[in-house]
Amino acid sequence: MRRALTTAIALSATVAFAPLATAQQEEPALVMDGTVANGRNITALAGPCKTYSEVTSPGLAAPIALNPSSDPAKAYGSGEVTIKEGTYTASVQCDGKTLTAKFTVLPLVINWYLYPAEVEPGGTITAGGDMNTGCHASGPLESPGFAEPLRFTRGGNFGRFSGDTKAATTPGTYEVVFQCANRPERSVKTFRILGTPPTTTTPPATTTPPNPQAPKPKPKPVVKPKGAPETGAGGTAP
Repeated sequence: MRRALTTAIALSATVAFAPLATAQQEEPALVMDGTVANGRNITALAGPCKTYSEVTSPGLAAPIALNPSSDPAKAYGSGEVTIKEGTYTASVQCDGKTLTAKFTVLPLVINWYLYPAEVEPGGTITAGGDMNTGCHASGPLESPGFAEPLRFTRGGNFGRFSGDTKAATTPGTYEVVFQCANRPERSVKTFRILGTPPTTTTPPATTTPPNPQAPKPKPKPVVKPKGAPETGAGGTAP
């Protein structure tokens, strides 16, 4: 009985200290998201180490400061990536050793919608999108086809947003520009207000009526040609 108890205690000690032994044998590493949407945040996990520097990379908008995570031997942080697509290398100093990781910033995708594509005069127009693609609107959407600007008054999960406005009453096809905030990219969509667009006609040319009070032009004098022969009723001299 005593021998069995001793064996059980030994096995328990082995199980209890196994995670610690594994942690001590783990090689330090910098782990980051492999891909990230343009202009969005990326996470970084470094360790196990006792001391850390900031995570730096040309692909980051600013260095990422690391803070202790749930694992005391590792540190965690997040930061915004650049708006320029491409593959980048990040590095961090961990107990004086340089750890690196690669990540890819994806091309910008402006994810938004506008519907319906055709609407009755004065009908409802709806627009919305997803901020997690790295582009959100710089303000309300405006268009000559809107009775008033379209404001995003509704939010949702995962960065979604939407809003409504009324269409104008003049039929025709109109553009709506979705401008990204804090960056130059934009996206343009169109919609049509049903009906026959008004036609523009050129008015006929008008002539100015004569002024009855205007003075009449004087008749030009008759000019006789020089050297004309003289004529008369008498006869010729003998």
